[in-house]
Amino acid sequence: MSATGKVDHLTGVRKIKPDCVLHYNLKMGAVDKADMINSFVECTRKTTKWYKKIFFHLIDTAALNGSIVHRQLTGKVITYQKYRENLMRELLEEHHTPRRPSTGGRPAVNNPLRLTARHFPCKVPQTAAQGSRTRRHCKVCLSGTRRSKQRKMTKYMCLACDTPLCISPCFEEYHMLKHY
Repeated sequence: MSATGKVDHLTGVRKIKPDCVLHYNLKMGAVDKADMINSFVECTRKTTKWYKKIFFHLIDTAALNGSIVHRQLTGKVITYQKYRENLMRELLEEHHTPRRPSTGGRPAVNNPLRLTARHFPCKVPQTAAQGSRTRRHCKVCLSGTRRSKQRKMTKYMCLACDTPLCISPCFEEYHMLKHY
């Protein structure tokens, strides 16, 4: 047991604590400081999975330790946030793989091909299984800016654009005007 250097204000007796508690309290300041520094820039996510929280905490701790080692080895004093930004930038430059272009989905909205290519004639699509005609909303009637928007159904499609369009005047407007 060791004296803490404090006195109980009611009784006037000096306070004593076990040596292990004094040693723990003496070294605990570094952990509190590390937690404080990480609290400003931590990458924790809202998750209920305990292992994910531990993973992100370990990433934060590793980044902080790396910052301390970098400062000691190089002698450069940069902020912890700036160190993390540099670390992320270098990791992305080293291990970045470019995205592959999309192979499916809708074509781009502003497709100049629809204005230059030949798109005639317009056909009625048929489903392979039943041979019945399908109806869809006309793209120009639904999203046009030249007149009021309507939800008009059509059975005709431009096969080259794969776009449902009314025969008149929507088919011509879609293929002749940039802003239909």
